[in-house]
Amino acid sequence: MQTPTFEVVPVIADASTADDAVELAATAGVTLLPWQAEQVRRILGLRVDGEWAATRYGLAVARQSGKGVVLEVVTLAKALLLRERVLWTAHEVRTMQESFQRFRAILDASAELSAFVDTVRTANGQEKIVFTNGAEVKFTARSKSATRGLGFRTIIADEAQELDYLTMGAMMPTLSGQGDARTQLILTGTPPYSAKGEFFADMRAAAYAGGDDRLTWSEWAAAPGDDPTDRAVWRRTNPSLGVVIREDKIVDEWQAMQARPDVFRRERLGEWGRSGDTALALDEHRWAAGRVPRESWPARDEAYTFTHGDVRVIGVDCTYNTEMTTLTEVVPLEGNRIGLRVLAAAPGLEWVADTLARVRAASPHVVVTFDPIRTGDLTGDLRDAGIRDVERRKRVVAASGRDLTLACEALVRHVREGRVLHYDPRLDAAAAAATRSTFDDGKGWKLVGVNGADVSPLIGAALGVRALREHTRRKVQRRQVLL
Repeated sequence: MQTPTFEVVPVIADASTADDAVELAATAGVTLLPWQAEQVRRILGLRVDGEWAATRYGLAVARQSGKGVVLEVVTLAKALLLRERVLWTAHEVRTMQESFQRFRAILDASAELSAFVDTVRTANGQEKIVFTNGAEVKFTARSKSATRGLGFRTIIADEAQELDYLTMGAMMPTLSGQGDARTQLILTGTPPYSAKGEFFADMRAAAYAGGDDRLTWSEWAAAPGDDPTDRAVWRRTNPSLGVVIREDKIVDEWQAMQARPDVFRRERLGEWGRSGDTALALDEHRWAAGRVPRESWPARDEAYTFTHGDVRVIGVDCTYNTEMTTLTEVVPLEGNRIGLRVLAAAPGLEWVADTLARVRAASPHVVVTFDPIRTGDLTGDLRDAGIRDVERRKRVVAASGRDLTLACEALVRHVREGRVLHYDPRLDAAAAAATRSTFDDGKGWKLVGVNGADVSPLIGAALGVRALREHTRRKVQRRQVLL
């Protein structure tokens, strides 16, 4: 099935430019599938007054479906038929260079088309093709400054699942400075994993909300309740299945990714999550399955007397400006499971030491973990509370950026494997709003809240999960030394 699972299309009065674009591409041997030709029509469709029917266009479809062909045909038409300057951007340099080489190959495949090429620049980071009619197609990897001061009538943002507002804000003035000339913004990608895809997600949300007659949106996406093994779902969400993508290859993908069905659902089935506009970090179904009634929770409170060797592990985290600080306990349970509960939550940090002092008075073995970048160094407060490192027993754990990434990965994995129990509505609220955000250096990620939601209960839980694992590992090592 090649019809989008959801689409918004303004009225198109004139599709002749799109028809010409398809014919032009055919001279270079480029043949479009029906769904690709229809997307070209939606991008290049005109209103009665000759303006673009859509000044903004979004396409969300599974990887390797052939969305690049749509961009190539549209760019070819804009350069050779409309004499435009086009900016083609991608998140990664490698993707940008692949797009450049593919587009150049289309031109080289036709003597008729290559005759229009004036200059080809291949220097890394400066890839572009200038045509004899004055048109230009520039390829660049996105950054907050790469497009400043340049003037283009069309911006293509491939890998839009990685496009944030700061980067988009740096590119938009290149369109605004074109006076009365018609301009267009074209976004293509897959459902985002992190908050860096906020611009793409918000474009989709606007399509679902309706009321924008200059926006076109097309997506092939599975619903949250769809069975990932159902081949009818595969056909519905992959418009090029059977032509570009073979069904047996999707079988291989599913077999390889059964441990991470969320990745398969997002990358192959195009699922966006239950809300329709948020890429959640935690498996929603698994999280819900781990919810237990408060009265069935293991009997453990601040007066609990631990047997020798038991430990209470508590993660501390806070929101921006310490508007809210949360203490989350990670409780080891039978069957290699863990329980999460919020011990306390309140504004500021002043109360944390007193609360932990009461926990320490009731429980001799307490481990507290925190991220000093988020909370500041709590070591002195913990020492005052009676919690301090002793020989071979690390009771105060200040997490690094790498630790935070590993901690978040561990929590996501525990939830996915059905090993997390919880009952607190504050944890539910955090889980329902937690997405991934990549560090600026690209070397890690962390949980963040959508639209500023408080996810400190989950950050504390994640740090606690990692600290509990490290405590258990050290405990085993000490026993081995004694033996």
